[in-house]
This record gives sequence, structure tokens and C-alpha cells, in this order.
Amino acid sequence: MKKMFYYTDVLPFLARGKDAIDKLSRNLETFHDASGDIKLVWHPWSGTDKYLERNNSSVRIRYNEIVRKFSEEGWGELDLSDTFGDAKKVLLSCDAYYGDVSDLIYEAQNAKIPVMIQNIDV
Repeated sequence: MKKMFYYTDVLPFLARGKDAIDKLSRNLETFHDASGDIKLVWHPWSGTDKYLERNNSSVRIRYNEIVRKFSEEGWGELDLSDTFGDAKKVLLSCDAYYGDVSDLIYEAQNAKIPVMIQNIDV
């Protein structure tokens, strides 16, 4: 079974709100449907909830519900690493990177791990 590292950053949620949270929800549904073939390791940026709260984001409640549901369902792994080094270790145990732009992309490329950048509009 292949492992997919899925990184989400706070900036799309702050900039695009509902569009970004809808994209997250669709992606998780897609990965859930493929969970027999792909193990998802979701790594949301560790400061997401804090920054959504600071900015009075309209998607904060929905975001936290999605995180809670994902954790409870158990079909994927929620990586709560809060340092770059720890997240890098998790990434390097995966077969591919998908998600928002991050410095982790360079680590994936250096390790010859395929990278695909998430597009909210697709």
C-alpha cells in the first residue's frame, strides 16, 4: 500500500475561506474512497486553528469538525508534528507529497518523492 503525505496550510483557508474548506472536504472524501490502496497521512500546519481563530475565520468551526471526524474515523493518520524536522521524518516515510506549497516540497524533491501541488479551483 502506498502512503500519501497530504499537507494543508492555513493561508488558503484565510484567503479563500469556503472554497478552501470545500476543497479539503472533497480531497478527504477522495482519499477515503481510495483508502484500500492509499494510506493518507494528513499533516495540517500546526498553527492552523490558532490563526483561524485570530482572524475570526468563518471556516474555523468547519475545519475543526473535519479534523475531529478524520481523527475519529481512523482510516488515515493525522500527523500533528509541530516541528519541521518531525514533519520531514514523516514525509520521508511516504511515497508521495500532495497539498499546499511548503518547504517540505524541497525535502520531497531531494528524496525523489513525487510532488503534486493542490489547486483549490480544481
